[in-house]
Amino acid sequence: MEVRGKLVLVTGGAGFIGSHIVDRLVSEGARVRILDNLSTGNRDNVPRSQNVEFQLGDIRKRSYVRTALKDIDIVFHEAAQINPAKAVEDPFLDFKVNAVGTLNVLLESINSGVKKFIMASTNTYGDANQEKMGEEFSTLFERRSLLSPYAAAKVSAEAYLKVANDELGLPTVRLRYFNVYGPRQLTKSESGAVAIFARQALMGKPITIFGDGSHTRDFVFISDVVEANILAAEKRKAEGEALNVGTGKETSIMDLARLIVRLTGSAVPIVHSSARAADFRHASADLTRAKQILGFSPKIKLEEGLEIYVEWLARFMRKGKG
Repeated sequence: MEVRGKLVLVTGGAGFIGSHIVDRLVSEGARVRILDNLSTGNRDNVPRSQNVEFQLGDIRKRSYVRTALKDIDIVFHEAAQINPAKAVEDPFLDFKVNAVGTLNVLLESINSGVKKFIMASTNTYGDANQEKMGEEFSTLFERRSLLSPYAAAKVSAEAYLKVANDELGLPTVRLRYFNVYGPRQLTKSESGAVAIFARQALMGKPITIFGDGSHTRDFVFISDVVEANILAAEKRKAEGEALNVGTGKETSIMDLARLIVRLTGSAVPIVHSSARAADFRHASADLTRAKQILGFSPKIKLEEGLEIYVEWLARFMRKGKG
């Protein structure tokens, strides 16, 4: 479904990923409504445009969701509790946001006649012990360790989207983001290593790695994630699917830290702390189906993306906002 001329709801649209999706939708000729409680989002991320409407509200409250969904054609559901460590500390809060909140938006979307629903999910594969993490691997819970209440809540939300697509008449797409990074990503709202390491290096503080740094992640730049979302909205054959959004390349946390030290021109040491709970060892997205179904192919290499991010963060911090 083409987004041009459509009225689109972006939950979490004042946050890191959501705000970039809003920018792209506006550039594509869509009208956008944002629903965000600003717990981690920032009004400064909301573009000043006659085609963008902001509503303050929480997805855990059906009344806010119902109001935000009036006359909406397409939903990009980005609002979430995204910190796995926080989910371990307070699993019920995580479930209320990521599972119950998603169900609220989903059911009200069905009631409101929404035509397509795209959800931001995550790498739910846990310690899959696979060279590449393919979407089909997560169809059976007993074949993997979820490791975190965060992953469990996301799997639950995904299951509701699958039911909505298959039985309730609402086309849905589940996009499983790997480690997203880029401008507007801040440590106050993100648990990502890129944001944390870059800020530490720019402040002249030691970069702290949990564990020995040999665990790996698939770091994907924000513009590639936005492109995957637009393709998911446009491609009818994506309906009902769960698709990975990453680069297909693994980078160790130690290598990431060293690269950030070099790009920031910092001489800070890299130190180690105890490994964290809910921290799986390796992650690399299998993009076979995303390429086949969406035509998705990531464009930004890690060093290029990190250069862009470090430059943005340095400017942000000089303004006294970081």
